Amino acid sequence: MSSDDLFDAISHPLRIEILKELSKRPRRFAEIKRELKIESSGLLDFHLKKLDDLIMINKDGLYALTEKGFAALQAVEAANKYGWQKRSFYLNLAAFILINAYCLLTGYSHSIYYWMIVLPLTAAWIVFYSFWTFVKRRIRLKS
Repeated sequence: MSSDDLFDAISHPLRIEILKELSKRPRRFAEIKRELKIESSGLLDFHLKKLDDLIMINKDGLYALTEKGFAALQAVEAANKYGWQKRSFYLNLAAFILINAYCLLTGYSHSIYYWMIVLPLTAAWIVFYSFWTFVKRRIRLKS
C-alpha cells in the first residue's frame, strides 16, 4: 500500500470508525454493520475494500486489524490529539502579540489601563497557556 493509498484509506470518517471498532476486537461483517449503524452492505463492503492492507480476515473468519491498521489508527489518533493543540498555542501566541502590538501602535500603551489591565492579563494568559501546553500536555512544537 503506497502512502497515497494509506491516506486515502484513512481519509474517511467511517473508515476511521471501522478501524476503531476493529481495534477493540475482531468482528464479523454483520457486527461491524450493526455497531456502526450502516444501512447498506455494499457501502460497508466498499469501505472495507478501501482499508485493504489495514484489515484482514483472520482464521476464524472475523475482520481484524493488521499491524499496519493499528499503526494507522495510532497515527490518526495522534494527529487528532496533538494537531489542534499546536495550532491552538500558535493562535494564542498570535492573539497576545496582536493585542499588545495594537495597544502599542495606537498609543493606548500610554494609558494606565494598558499597564494595569491589558498587559498583565495577556502576559499571565500566555504564560499559563505555555505552561499548560508544554508541561501539562507535553506538546513539542517540533515534530
